[in-house]
Amino acid sequence: MKASFLSRLFIFLIVTFPGAGPGRAENESRVTQDSVSTGDANPKTSTATTPAASAPAPMDSAHSAPLSLSGHVATLELSDLREDETWSPSVRRLLADALMLTTLNLGYQYGSSDPKNGGMDCSGTVYYLLNKAGIKDVPRDASGMYKWVWTRSRFQAVTSSNPDTFELALLKPGDLLFWTGTYRVERDPPVTHVMIYLGIDRHSGRRVMVGASEGRRFEGKSRYGVSVFDFVLPSKGNPSDPEKSPATDPEARFIGYGSIPGLEETNVSEASRKEGAAP
Repeated sequence: MKASFLSRLFIFLIVTFPGAGPGRAENESRVTQDSVSTGDANPKTSTATTPAASAPAPMDSAHSAPLSLSGHVATLELSDLREDETWSPSVRRLLADALMLTTLNLGYQYGSSDPKNGGMDCSGTVYYLLNKAGIKDVPRDASGMYKWVWTRSRFQAVTSSNPDTFELALLKPGDLLFWTGTYRVERDPPVTHVMIYLGIDRHSGRRVMVGASEGRRFEGKSRYGVSVFDFVLPSKGNPSDPEKSPATDPEARFIGYGSIPGLEETNVSEASRKEGAAP
């Protein structure tokens, strides 16, 4: 009789308080593991029934900008750039491929060098484009690219913040642009950012560049992802400088530029390939 009473009491508790039964700890553990595997910032407060529509936009693993923001990228046509008739075939192909990427609405994705991921970081964008151009010894990060250019005697240092400085006299479309201090890093050299110079926008008269960023500007608007940006020299002590953004450190500094090793040689390789294929 006593056992029968206890059985009925147990069934009553299970029906009335379903969380009191066995299996709760197992379910909580599963939800927590699922949350961690999907990158939830706070798995302890996550539930398996959270509507997808209420989830925040994907975030960069190292920064805070969304991976993709529709309409927050900019693009140009080759014909929008001055002196396009002076470019070599290799530079023309490089810039055409770079501008094509800006039409895909790619976000800024730290660690990515593949547009199939939906976004790329700054060095990943350059790495992808140079490999596509047929240059196979390209380093993967901005610091490595800087050393790659410098050791081949192609680097031009810039110490001035004057946009008309003579130090930019040799800058030409297709050159790589380098910065330090866009975020804190412990490596030597501490180069943290790289982009490709496009030339002069014939409409605005401003220097422009292409690459990936989390807030640099084009035509007065912040852009996020693989985009066209204005290239300006940061003014010292000016917190409203368009090169500064919440994604950059106050110590950010443009240090110089250099031509891409092996880029012009791809013209010779392409010509030889075509000659070899001729009947």
